[in-house]
Amino acid sequence: MATYYMPDDDTSKLQQLITWARTKKRPRPSFPRAIQIQTNSRCNAACLFCGYTETHSCQEHGSMDDGLFRKIVDECGRHHIGRISPYLMNEPLLDKNLPEKIRYINQVKKWTTKTKINTNGALLTPEMSEGLIDAGLRHLWVSVQGYSADTYKQSMGLNLDKTLANIDEFLAIRARKGKKLPKLSITTIRTSLVDPELEYARKYWGERDVVFKVHNLDNRSGKDLGDVSVGTFRRKMNCDLFLKQAYVLFNGDMILCCHDWRRTVVLGNLNESSIEDIWNSENFISLIRQYNAGDLSNLDVCRKCFIS
Repeated sequence: MATYYMPDDDTSKLQQLITWARTKKRPRPSFPRAIQIQTNSRCNAACLFCGYTETHSCQEHGSMDDGLFRKIVDECGRHHIGRISPYLMNEPLLDKNLPEKIRYINQVKKWTTKTKINTNGALLTPEMSEGLIDAGLRHLWVSVQGYSADTYKQSMGLNLDKTLANIDEFLAIRARKGKKLPKLSITTIRTSLVDPELEYARKYWGERDVVFKVHNLDNRSGKDLGDVSVGTFRRKMNCDLFLKQAYVLFNGDMILCCHDWRRTVVLGNLNESSIEDIWNSENFISLIRQYNAGDLSNLDVCRKCFIS
C-alpha cells in the first residue's frame, strides 16, 4: 500500500499533487484505503510478542453483531476502498461464519477491493479451507513463528505439526478445486528464537512454491519483549497507519491503530456514526495534527511504539 501524509488545511489540490509527484506520498484520503473489522475478539494462541497475552483478561470480549457487520461492509462498498480485512487483534478463524462474511463482502464491494485475513493456521481445518476458497477470499496470510516444535511452542503456544498439516491440506484442496485464490503467504517475525531457523524456513516454503515473508519485531506499543529482539529497538516515527487504515472492534468502537491493544484511543462508535464521519471528525484530525507536531500527550499508544 502507498504511503500517505496529512496536508495542511490551506494546502491546495495542486500543491498536494506536486507533493505527491515529488515525494511519492499521497494526501490522506477522505475515506480509509483499508479497514480491519474484528468479528470476534478472542485468540487461541499465546504469541510471546503479542499484546493479547497481556490485555485479554482485563477487557470485554464478544462477537460483532451481524447487522453491524453488514452496515460497515455496506458503507465500504460505496467507496473505492483497497482492502477489507475481517480480523483485528484476534484469531479470525474462531469465527465459524467467517466464510459467509467474506462472501457478503464480495457481494457488495467494488471490483478493485481485495479481501485478506491473517491467521495462525491452527484452526485451518479442511472445512474452513473449503469455505474460504469457495467464498472467494483473495489473500490468506498464515503466521508461523518457529520451525522446530520447541521454538514454535515457545513462540505461539501451539502445535507446529498440526499447523503445517493444515497448510498442506489447504494447498491440496485449492489444487483439487483448480483455484488460484486465496493467495497464500507465510509470515514470520524475526526474533532471537526463530532467527537460526529462517534459512530452513525459506527452503521449506520455497520447495512448496509458497510466498514467505519475514517481518521485523515490534513491541505492540508497550509489550515487554525481554531478550527475544534481534537488533536495537527504536521508536516508530512518521507513522502513516492512521492516515490510510481504519480499525473497528467487535462492539463497533473505531480505534486509532492496530497496535492499540489497550483500546486507549477510541475515535467513535459505528453503531452511532459512520466510518466517513468518524474518519473526518475534528477529534481525529486534531489527533493527527498533534502527532505530526510531536505532541504525544494524548497518544500514549504512539509514545510506547517501538520497532527493531
